Amino acid sequence: TEAALRQSEANYRNLLQTANSVIIRYDSQGRIRYINDYGVKLLGYEEHKILGRTLFETIIPDIETSGRDMRPMIHDLLRNPQSYPQGEGENLCRDGRRVWMSWSNQAIFNEQGEVVEILSVGNDTTQRKQAEEALQASEAELRALVSAIPDPLFVLTAQGRLVEAVEVKPNQLYRPIEEQIGQTLHQIFAKEQADEFLGYVRQVLRTQQMLTVEYSLQIAEQEAWFSARIAPISLDQVIWLTRDITALKQAEEASILEERNRMAREIHDTLAQAFTGILAQVGAANQVLTDDVEATGAHLDLIKELARTGLTEARRSVVALRPQLLEEGNLQSALHRLIAQTRAAAMDTTLYYEIEGTVYSLPTEVESNLLRMGQEALTNAIRHANADEIRVELVYDRDQVCLRVRDNGQGFGVGNIPASEGFGLLGMSERAERIGAQLTIRSQPGQGTEIIVTVNRK
Repeated sequence: TEAALRQSEANYRNLLQTANSVIIRYDSQGRIRYINDYGVKLLGYEEHKILGRTLFETIIPDIETSGRDMRPMIHDLLRNPQSYPQGEGENLCRDGRRVWMSWSNQAIFNEQGEVVEILSVGNDTTQRKQAEEALQASEAELRALVSAIPDPLFVLTAQGRLVEAVEVKPNQLYRPIEEQIGQTLHQIFAKEQADEFLGYVRQVLRTQQMLTVEYSLQIAEQEAWFSARIAPISLDQVIWLTRDITALKQAEEASILEERNRMAREIHDTLAQAFTGILAQVGAANQVLTDDVEATGAHLDLIKELARTGLTEARRSVVALRPQLLEEGNLQSALHRLIAQTRAAAMDTTLYYEIEGTVYSLPTEVESNLLRMGQEALTNAIRHANADEIRVELVYDRDQVCLRVRDNGQGFGVGNIPASEGFGLLGMSERAERIGAQLTIRSQPGQGTEIIVTVNRK
């Protein structure tokens, strides 16, 4: 009936007005014939000021922010609306703001089958679009950051499966990267090493704390040493960042071997000769013990003298165990050579060395322990801090000397010292106590580390 038809039309109009979407109707020239209340509120136009005006005069920009020209597409939409059932783009509000809208378009035909109007229903997607753009920017920034890291980087699951890796140099890989992606640690490494690595992964996931470890691999029939930082990125995945420390290890081993050889030469040239002489004199004394008392006494006196000489040489050899770097100069020059050696082995890190004040000598034990503490702090920074820059400062005041080693690396909670660094810091504390020095350690996660040793001149 006519009443029912009018009621149906009223219900339809009410539906259009109360919908939480922009509903707009326009003719084939783009002139707006209808817009619902939601569209008026969202776009900021009064109804009588938008009806009869074209899309380009009101809600559609000629050029989007991205540079896309909207005119060709809208003109084609007006001619062929069936070709554009869905679309998304920027729309203009009356105050100049731009909002992103997702549109569904439907052509309205007359009895002759001609398009007389187009009905478009739009939803505001601005927040989603902004979130997508922010995510894309974040992903691009992360990709740039990761690509700038010179060290191998892997992502592993709780089962030890390698799911992602950053492209690295072949000489830093146990096997070609394409052979490792999708494989488990036990498919890549021997069982003993795979068990060790999987244990690290599970420890990190269990504690949700970063772990630093060192390990060696046979690559191209040569032993390569790595220092790895393993950190959780979710409840079931870790990121494994590893740095090749082979050169640093080789330098350490060469230094240890050189020190051992020097000690062996020292002992051979002093103690061994002294005790050989003692044995010879004991043998001679035994031969004349009963025949010539006077000669026996002379041999015994010589034995005493040789023993005293041997004891003196033994004490001198202990003193000679001071670092070889100090044998060739004082503390400041020894630190200079140490940093030069470290700089050659750690080319990815910039090292600075500064001396303030007038240099003066300190007791041998003090200089030796200061050098060892500086060496330990420098080694920790190279191995564990992941620092771009390390500064070593040696300050000579009138009454005291201060050694300071600072890095801009990842830092750590001083109350929660990583196991990899704990022994070294304990050794430094013991050395400081031995020479009456004050040791200060300052560090926070993400803010680098500063180690300060202060000792009185006398």
